[in-house]
Amino acid sequence: MAEDSAIDLRSSFFAVRRRLTLILCASFAAGVATMLYLLTVPNQYKASAVLTPVSEDNKMQGSIGALASVGLSVGGPTKVEELVGLFRSKDLTVRVFRKYNLLPLVIPNAVDNATGKLKPKWQDRLFDPGGGKGTPGDWNFIRASEGRLNVGGNVKAGTLTISFESPSPQLSADIVRYYLEEAKSRLQEEAFDRANKNKKFIEGNVASTVDALSRDRLYTLFGQEVEREMLARNREQFGFRIIDAPRAPDRKSRPRRAIESAGVFLITSLLLCTFFLLRGAGGKDVRGGDESGGASPQVGRIQESENRQ
Repeated sequence: MAEDSAIDLRSSFFAVRRRLTLILCASFAAGVATMLYLLTVPNQYKASAVLTPVSEDNKMQGSIGALASVGLSVGGPTKVEELVGLFRSKDLTVRVFRKYNLLPLVIPNAVDNATGKLKPKWQDRLFDPGGGKGTPGDWNFIRASEGRLNVGGNVKAGTLTISFESPSPQLSADIVRYYLEEAKSRLQEEAFDRANKNKKFIEGNVASTVDALSRDRLYTLFGQEVEREMLARNREQFGFRIIDAPRAPDRKSRPRRAIESAGVFLITSLLLCTFFLLRGAGGKDVRGGDESGGASPQVGRIQESENRQ
């Protein structure tokens, strides 16, 4: 039984050795084809920024950060997690892309400059003949940002990283700045709206409250809302503070042509070796060793050893 396994193993490796030139040539061709294809893919550049949230109550946020650093839950999202949710929101992406008209810049030739409508792709012509011909909509902006916008937060360090990838180094840095500006504008708008609603609610309760102590407490709450509204007007120190401003990268982030081509070469070689090993183990590649149809010398010796046994 062991001798049969050894014979099958030798036959399999012999089949791979006979096809070694074919394996190397096919793998090299796959690697070259991958390199040629990647040469047609435009370079992508990634710019990033690091920021930290600004808290209205430093003591409270300090205690929350200390609890989070030891792995204890404080029962709600931290400021970092809230900012991560904001930057990942589809509403913010639509707002940025629509305001700065980024779709033609992020995806060149996606929009017809003459008509302002989308250019249909071959997928649209094949699967949806009536689609891809209208004006860019919200979902076009959302799909354009997928795989390009990356947002990550570090709760322990209290920092947030946002990056964007585009065909231009300067464009990538500009888009990150756009996200930062629009995120801060949205935080300010929400703060103003919340403060105005709270002030109106407090004013209505003050008019209907007779107790002097309750009125004093309502006036205190009203003053706090006025203070929050005033702090929200300080744009530089509201919402978050930028630690590392976005810069135009000097090197591309992808495609990594050499690495990817080498990977295709290795994977193709491995697949072909596995195929011929299985083919030899199944006995399909040990007959007809030479071009004349005769058995190979190695197979002949194996058969002679079996006959003697």
